[in-house]
Amino acid sequence: MSDNQLEVLQEQISAGARLRGVADRIHTEILASQTGEEALQQFAEAARQLIGARYCAIGVARAGGESLEEFLTAGLTPSELEAIGAKPRGAGILGLLLQRETPLRLEKLSQHTSSAGIPAHHPPMESFLGVPIRYDQTVLGSIYLTEKPGGFTEEDERTIQALSMHLAVAIRNWQLLKRQRALVAGLIAAQEEERRAVAYDLHDGLTQYVMAAHMHLAAFQRVYGKDDEDLTLGLKYLKDAVVESRRLVNGLRSLALDDMGLAGALAQLVQEEKVRAGWVEADFLHNVEGERFSPSLVTAVYRVAQEALTNARKHAVAQQVQVTLLQEGANLLLLTITDDGCGFDPGRTHADEKHIGLHGMAERVRLLEGTLLIESAPGKGTQLSASFPVSYHEEEKQR
Repeated sequence: MSDNQLEVLQEQISAGARLRGVADRIHTEILASQTGEEALQQFAEAARQLIGARYCAIGVARAGGESLEEFLTAGLTPSELEAIGAKPRGAGILGLLLQRETPLRLEKLSQHTSSAGIPAHHPPMESFLGVPIRYDQTVLGSIYLTEKPGGFTEEDERTIQALSMHLAVAIRNWQLLKRQRALVAGLIAAQEEERRAVAYDLHDGLTQYVMAAHMHLAAFQRVYGKDDEDLTLGLKYLKDAVVESRRLVNGLRSLALDDMGLAGALAQLVQEEKVRAGWVEADFLHNVEGERFSPSLVTAVYRVAQEALTNARKHAVAQQVQVTLLQEGANLLLLTITDDGCGFDPGRTHADEKHIGLHGMAERVRLLEGTLLIESAPGKGTQLSASFPVSYHEEEKQR
C-alpha cells in the first residue's frame, strides 16, 4: 500500500470515527435535553465543522411535511439572526427538499429554479448541500449546509446522508417525547378542572346548607335557647364547618395562582398554614419574582408545596418551617420544604394518610420528569426536595 493510499485510509477511518461520535452525541443530547432544540443546534454546529461549511441549518417539518415547524442554525451570530428576522417556513429550496427523497448539491444556490431568494441582511450563500431527513416514509425535515470553500463533494453528501439517518431517529424520539409531555400537560389541566368542579359543588351545595343550618339554629337560640350549652356547641361546630369548607374550596380552586402567580400564591399559602398550625416561624424564600412558567409546572409546584405543608401541619408537630423555591440556571426549579418536627421513617410503606399524600406528591413530580427526595427520621425533622425541569415547559407555554 502506497503512502497516499495509507493517508486516504487513515482519513476515512478518522472521518468514520468523527461521524460515529457526532451520531452518538445526537442521541445522548437530544434525549437528555429538556427542549430538544438545544441538542439539534449543537448537532448542526458539529455537522458544520465536520464538513467544513460556514453555515448549517436543520429544519424540522410539521406533521404532513408541507412546512417547517422549527429552524435551527449554526454559523450565524445572534446579531445576524436578529437582522435576518423571522425564521423560514419552507419556501423555495427548503420546501423542495421536504418533497425530495434524495440529496441536493448545488454550486450556485441562486441559479436553481426553485430558489426563492434570500431575505435582506442575510449573508450570501452559494454552494449548497441539502439532505432530506426521513423516518420510514415520514418527512421529518432537512439538513442544509452552505458556503464550503471549493464546494461540496460526493463524500460530503454521503457523510451527511449517514448522519441524517441518526438524526431522523433522534428527531422521532424527540417528537414522541413532546407528545408525551403534551399529554401530561393535558392530564394536569384535567385534574385541575375536576378540582374546580368539586370546589364549585362544595361552595354552591354543602357550604350553603351548612350556613343555612347555622343561621336557623342561631335564630332559634336567640328566641328559645339562649342558655343551652349543647346548642351553643352545635352552633360552634357549624361555624367551624363553614370555615373549613371555605378553606377546602379555596384550596381546590387555588385562585391565588391566577391572581398572584406562583411566588405570591406560595407566600400566601405559607402564611395561611402558619396561622392554622400555630407555627412559631414560617419563612418563604425564593428567586422567581416576575418569572413566568407554564401552567402545568406552576400547578405541580403549588400542589406539592400544599400537600407537604398540610402534612407538616397535621403530623410533624413542628415549630419552625421553611419553604424555598429557587430557579437554578435556566433549566431547573427546586422546591425545598423543611420542618423541625417529630420526623418519620420514609422507608415505611403503610398506606396511612401521610404516606398517601407522599405518594401523590411523588406522582405529580414524576409526571413532569422531576425528582423527589425526602430526608427524615423519628425525632429529626423532615426535608422534602422536589426538582422540576423548566425548559421544555416553555414549549407548552408558547403553544
